[in-house]
Amino acid sequence: MIRKILCNLLIICTISTVSFAQLDTKIEAEDTTNFTELSGTTVLKPGTGNASGPSGGAWVLLKNGPNGSLKITVNSIPNAGSYKLNIYYFNNAASQNVDFKVNDVSETLVLSPSNWEYQGLAQRTSVDVNLNVGTNTFTFTRMTQNIHLDYFTVTTEIPAPIVHTYYVSNDGNDANDGISESTPWKTLTKASSVTQSGGLLQPGGKLLFNKGDTFIGQLIIGCSGTEENPIEIGSYGTGDKPILTGVGANMGNNNDGDAAEVIKMTNTSHILMNDLHITNDRKVGLGWNGSGNKSYGIYLTANKWGGRSKGLTFRNLEFVNIYGVDMINWEGVVDTENYKAQAFFFDSQENHDGSTEPGATEVGIDDVLIENCYFKNLGGSGITIRHLGGYDSNGPSERNQNYIIRNNHFEDMGGDGVVFASVYNGLVENNEYHDIGLGDKNNASDRLFGRGEGCWIWDSWNIIVQYNKQYRNKGFGDTYGAGGHVDFFCKDVIFQYNYSEDTDGGFVEILGDCDNTTFRHNVSVNDGHRTAHHNYTIWLSGYVGTGKTPVPSRNNYVYNNTVYVNNAALTPQISIFAEDTYIYNNVFMYLNGSSMGIRNEDGVNGFLEDMQNGGVLEVSNNMFQGNINASFKNKDNAKLDNAWPSFSSPPGKSPGDANGSSDIYDISNTSVLKDAGKQFTPPVFPMAGQGIFANITSNASDDGFGNAVNPTKNPNIGASNSHNSNVLGIENFNELPKVFKLFPNPVKEDVNIQILKPISEADVSFYDVQGRFVYGISKVVPNQNMKIELPNSIKNGIYFIRISDGQEVQTTRFILYR
Repeated sequence: MIRKILCNLLIICTISTVSFAQLDTKIEAEDTTNFTELSGTTVLKPGTGNASGPSGGAWVLLKNGPNGSLKITVNSIPNAGSYKLNIYYFNNAASQNVDFKVNDVSETLVLSPSNWEYQGLAQRTSVDVNLNVGTNTFTFTRMTQNIHLDYFTVTTEIPAPIVHTYYVSNDGNDANDGISESTPWKTLTKASSVTQSGGLLQPGGKLLFNKGDTFIGQLIIGCSGTEENPIEIGSYGTGDKPILTGVGANMGNNNDGDAAEVIKMTNTSHILMNDLHITNDRKVGLGWNGSGNKSYGIYLTANKWGGRSKGLTFRNLEFVNIYGVDMINWEGVVDTENYKAQAFFFDSQENHDGSTEPGATEVGIDDVLIENCYFKNLGGSGITIRHLGGYDSNGPSERNQNYIIRNNHFEDMGGDGVVFASVYNGLVENNEYHDIGLGDKNNASDRLFGRGEGCWIWDSWNIIVQYNKQYRNKGFGDTYGAGGHVDFFCKDVIFQYNYSEDTDGGFVEILGDCDNTTFRHNVSVNDGHRTAHHNYTIWLSGYVGTGKTPVPSRNNYVYNNTVYVNNAALTPQISIFAEDTYIYNNVFMYLNGSSMGIRNEDGVNGFLEDMQNGGVLEVSNNMFQGNINASFKNKDNAKLDNAWPSFSSPPGKSPGDANGSSDIYDISNTSVLKDAGKQFTPPVFPMAGQGIFANITSNASDDGFGNAVNPTKNPNIGASNSHNSNVLGIENFNELPKVFKLFPNPVKEDVNIQILKPISEADVSFYDVQGRFVYGISKVVPNQNMKIELPNSIKNGIYFIRISDGQEVQTTRFILYR
């Protein structure tokens, strides 16, 4: 029979030992005086003097003519039962077969690759063996390949793996051992030899690229760490991040093509990747039609042979200039819809029936964190997550699970910032999107997809999109404000606390067969530029695919948003094909010749109401200003019509400013919006307080401006709940200043503190809204002023700062909105 060992070593030989060997004793293959007797053709190989080479300074080579063999006799095994035989050896990174006998019972082992002696320590394969009490024998015999044996141990447990940090530098040499900064490797090909499945990179190991260097080719990753000991792939040294590029990889039919993927990861888990610069502006395809219309920075896939990949973290990465060669598909024609030029593509294959063929029945890529990354000049999207299971399925098994995407910056791209296609549990927060959706879909040469927005979700459940900002996002379709849009087959989705400006499509888009979708506390400024196709302030459609019968969405909520338009060219419409839909407490302002719902593309009424299956459209307690469809306004019996909100914009800023922010649309204490909203029971987010949503409340606990929201009392109208009489806002929650003053509030960058009495040092603590400690510092106070830089791990939201001067303590609440 053949036994396959999934560890780190390989061997084929025959050894004889006639002497005593204790359990756990290291048995050197070359120690023929005390342990081993060799037969057949064998050679004693001295080490090269490399300190990381053979353990005893030499090893044994088993050759043919006749085949070499080695027999080990182990005495004094204390109890009959299962043990581990650990084999340490060298080879040329290739699997080998060995004829293996335990107490004269023979089988064939298939053992894993190792390295050569000059490249590092011998690697190990461990095999389970059933031993008798007392004396036992092991015999290894060469079969078809030479075997280089270093030493052996017999243990009750598998020894800890050999963990290395490997270094790669432009000044390196692939003949080096790679395990120190002074002996680095040189190429991505060599680096891939340790990161591929069965390679030498062990849990807890690292692969580091020298800063300031450029590496051409493709890095292939098939290894995995563990939750406790992830594998790290990053950088070392000083200077700019190391550059990895697929341009010049010389791949494909003609050996001159640029790599489609710079980094390719298959069935990998528990990987941390950080501090790399990845680029892939492809110029040469792989030699066949369609081989040039794909370009990826990092391509990740999971299939039935790996099941569910887990625990992937990507931090401080840069993706710049990623374009396909062209937009030509496999048929040789221009096809912009199938053009892929993406920084990340998570591509999970479908689940399958394990009863008909081997492999995992559940497939997916789960538990992913992408943070503090930079995306610029991409032909397509920044981050795309896809599962190819049956869409519109129930539950998580046919979806990728648990994605956190935060604190990233996207600009000058042809596609979307983030695409969720069949995701279960996703949190997208604190990202910025500038000038995405660039390009002309009818132009085959610009290599830009031509449609983009912050976050596009489809067939996804339990999604929160919050505290994002998007500016000047373009597109021939979709491309909506509030951070993105909700495509069909979604469930339990919330877009909240987002700021959008100059978006082509409009404000809210919800397509067919969705359930429990909420847009709340968002600020939309001059969204709705597109004149062709569709542009709506509010658009609820039953679309579930071309040629399919429309299916209305259910339980749609649009409440406490501020929509401000002062551009005469903007005339978005209103279209609602849905079941129960609730539009409460919003500010709609259309000034300077702009309008909402006045005319559609055919020049007739721009407000369509088509409620399905007995569903109701409730419009209440909204503020209207400007040229807005009268039929829509008249549905609101508690409206503020032609009112003025009295915004309290910061000095030097005004509503409608380009490159604005939400704080421009905060309100003053005299605003008519105060306490004028409708109190109602808000929708429930079923995953609140769990998993990646541990800090998410089901109801909006604050408004994004730093003010609390009480769902049992009347709120304000609009996104801001400032000065509301029914809750304690920041300014009336705080204790009277006796130790310090904090400014500004909300906090945009650093926390600035003015100490009100002479002290030399202050103890400062920060807590979240649930009273949990998140950060603390003891700081010298020069000139009664302090500046505190909060870690990036502290996300936007409401916090408490507590400062003690040794005698008195003051606690103040503030909003962090970076």
